[in-house]
Amino acid sequence: MKKIGYLTFLALVMAFSTVSVYADDVNMSMTKDSMITVGYDKSMGEKTIKAAVIDSYFRNVCKNGKLIRWNKASFPLKVYIDNSTNVPEYYQEVVVSAYHAWQRASEGLVRFTFVDTPEEADTKCYFKENGRQESIGSHTFTINNNLITDSVLLFNPLDKKGSTHDSKQLFSAALQEIGHSLGLTGGSPSIYDVMYPIGIKFNTEITPRDLKTLALLYSVIPDVTNKPLDNVEKAKLMTSAEVLETLNVPVNDDTNLEEVVPGEIATHLALAEQYRKKAEYLKAAQEYQIVAQMKADRRSKSEVYYEVAVMYLDAEEFDNAKNCADIAWATDENDLTITLPPLINYYMKRSNSAVSQLEEILKDNPYNKHAYKLLCQIYRDKHHENLLYSTIKRYGKTAGKVD
Repeated sequence: MKKIGYLTFLALVMAFSTVSVYADDVNMSMTKDSMITVGYDKSMGEKTIKAAVIDSYFRNVCKNGKLIRWNKASFPLKVYIDNSTNVPEYYQEVVVSAYHAWQRASEGLVRFTFVDTPEEADTKCYFKENGRQESIGSHTFTINNNLITDSVLLFNPLDKKGSTHDSKQLFSAALQEIGHSLGLTGGSPSIYDVMYPIGIKFNTEITPRDLKTLALLYSVIPDVTNKPLDNVEKAKLMTSAEVLETLNVPVNDDTNLEEVVPGEIATHLALAEQYRKKAEYLKAAQEYQIVAQMKADRRSKSEVYYEVAVMYLDAEEFDNAKNCADIAWATDENDLTITLPPLINYYMKRSNSAVSQLEEILKDNPYNKHAYKLLCQIYRDKHHENLLYSTIKRYGKTAGKVD
């Protein structure tokens, strides 16, 4: 991994620390802003739509042919999951968890209910060979006269070596295939999104880019759906052309980043993500710093620094991650930033230390959803099903959401 010189990074840390942290708090945060509940519509200004498209991969979805998605009136979609006895019991549980993750992350934009037979289902999940041994999962729509008539997800029971999948790999694959089944047919170019093609990295966290792309998709008139939209529904939506016409896109994969003239928060965020994808972490951190300076309240600033810490964790630059974690916590001690020490231990494969820290956090504050999610993820990774169920039982109604 590309390393940053100590003195250079120290200068960046000092620059971070000089940002004023005494502005009035507001109730908005980056995470909340990213949780799109109703999507976008014609009443919203061009800048709002433009910022969303910049910070999403909606253009990739549009390039992938016809826009395919479910009629929003059809939610909750009925889902059937194969109860085959030929695979480990946790396979079904992991796929169910992936559906819950999409529902929670989208805050109800997409919803699901589970049924007992494939005949009553809108979409079906099976554990059997999908003809693509190099991949864990696949998804197929059946379309007739521009109407979805079937949706099937297949998960290979075994990997190329004939071994069962661990829960993290299966969960990541399930998140991605469910995304495809929702209409996210174009992959993300960012290695941090769940819709990035799975290789050696298995993403288990639905990102703001994933959610904004989903929200944009469900805010335009589809080419293919399961139930035709009436004129009243269409009048509330945009066309994909109208969305893309709002753009004179300042940043994309072909843009020379050195020639971009930044100005708005969305532009600096887009620049940061592009540098991040190119592993130019110092430049990415500098763009995130600018975003933090443009934020008005301590909570939002701390969440930007949190994101920089996560960037360095993904890059396995743990010293830089710890420095940014200290800045995030010093800027604003909140439910998100307090989870950074256990998150760092988790990335450094110190699971026992992470678990101890998370249990202390939840003991003090049983409503901390970030600590709860990370603790569940660790138990899921370790196949500690009893501890996972115990955690859900203890904190699911406070830190989690009952689906």
